[in-house]
Amino acid sequence: MCTASKDGKYVLSFDIGSTYVKAGIIDLETFRTVSKAIEPAKIIFPASGYAEVSPDSLWRHVINLSSKLSKNRFYEDVSAVIYTAHMAGVLPIDNGYHPLRNIIIWLDERASGLPREVFKGLFKVSGYNIFHLIRLLRLTGGAPSKTGKDPISKIIWIRDYESDLYRSTYKFVDVKGYLILKSTNSIVTSMDEASLTWLADTRGYRAYWSRELTVRYGIDISMLPDIKYSTDVAGYLTEDASSEMGLREGLPVYVGAGDLTASAVGSGAINDYEPHIYLGTSSWLAAHTPKRLLDISHYMGSILSGIPGKYLYIAEQEVAGSALNHISKILGFNGDYIELDRLAGEVEPGSKGLIFIPWLFGERSPIDDPYVRGGYINLSFEHDSKYLIRAVLEGVAYNIRWSMEYFGVKVPLSKGVKAVGGGIKSDLWCQILADVLGIPIIRMYQPEDAGLRGSAVFVAIGMEVYRDFIDAGSRFKVDRIFNPDPERSKVYEKMYSIYKSLYKRLRRVFHSLNK
Repeated sequence: MCTASKDGKYVLSFDIGSTYVKAGIIDLETFRTVSKAIEPAKIIFPASGYAEVSPDSLWRHVINLSSKLSKNRFYEDVSAVIYTAHMAGVLPIDNGYHPLRNIIIWLDERASGLPREVFKGLFKVSGYNIFHLIRLLRLTGGAPSKTGKDPISKIIWIRDYESDLYRSTYKFVDVKGYLILKSTNSIVTSMDEASLTWLADTRGYRAYWSRELTVRYGIDISMLPDIKYSTDVAGYLTEDASSEMGLREGLPVYVGAGDLTASAVGSGAINDYEPHIYLGTSSWLAAHTPKRLLDISHYMGSILSGIPGKYLYIAEQEVAGSALNHISKILGFNGDYIELDRLAGEVEPGSKGLIFIPWLFGERSPIDDPYVRGGYINLSFEHDSKYLIRAVLEGVAYNIRWSMEYFGVKVPLSKGVKAVGGGIKSDLWCQILADVLGIPIIRMYQPEDAGLRGSAVFVAIGMEVYRDFIDAGSRFKVDRIFNPDPERSKVYEKMYSIYKSLYKRLRRVFHSLNK
């Protein structure tokens, strides 16, 4: 039952993405976005395989977006602040709480192959040293990717290659953690973010920093932040932060969760083994579960959910909407998604045999390979820009289906899947997904705001507005259901069978070019 009062029933929710940074005023009773502001995000690529974000630019986004929203009549009724952000970022700060470098973000591959001992030795399983793997699985429920994109790998890289900076480090924080720090002077992380470091013991539905793992991999445990639940208060808005954001000093700032786990809640797929698809800059399949699940061969595993007492089983693909954004810039459309949709809609299913591979920055699931790259297969003079565009939509769908084959072994998807993320706003892309996957795609209302909405649920639970997550999620609305078309699905079945054979055929080529 909803117990919110009529006063102060709004939360200021921020979603720090890789393509856009969003802020919204969310109604804590209905979880609808009543006002929203957006700015483009900027990723810095200082070298091949490197990807960073300026921490100062992130705080400027917070100030700018707060200023825009402050003109809305609901802004003065904001009763709390919460952040979600892309996960697996690493930022060292000194004891004055100042950043020591740019944030190394989730896309970054400079730490590929670290920790070295995890991937070396005579006895291996799926490329992992069996003894290290057993220890990691027992404690964390997973293991770091060979791509080097996990926080454990990045911290070790800083220790080994920026040793002076490492010695000056007081704490390591993630992206969301930095914004909480700027807002409250509190240094915390959430259960899900701690889980994804592969340095935390996650048995028993919560995370504790593992002294066994930190000692084993040579990381100072005192440099890691306090771990709290997503529904906890991290701290209170300081005088400086409140002045910059135009809010009352002392407002509670909640711990929140990473973008993946916040969007999982915001998708409405809250019941055990209820799946959802996210299609934004990246894509994933995920489901809340009562126990840790694992498919080490296809790099699918469980982290702690934003929901206390639950895990989230995930199969993540590194590139999805960002591929469309990249191709649109190359073709001169610069993110005009309405025009992109119109052009792609003129092309028949299968794009006249043109296949797009979306591995533009390596891949995680179902292949854990930092050296693969994207491209078009079977390009001819018949294919103009509209074919190039549609092939991207189809290629992303093929890639999701490839993961779905293995994900579906543990989480049934035959009845359909809830879908959220910016890419899900496209009717055409939703229909392509339904036709390629062969299951109904259930688009949620305001799918692009799943992260903002999920974060608002954490506040609502923390404030006891709703009794539990299922009660809160029952307020979410379905926008539309896209059912697969049998004739189009036949075309895609043939194309997909070719698509999933490409990795095996091209792997050596990618490794020769990029390793």
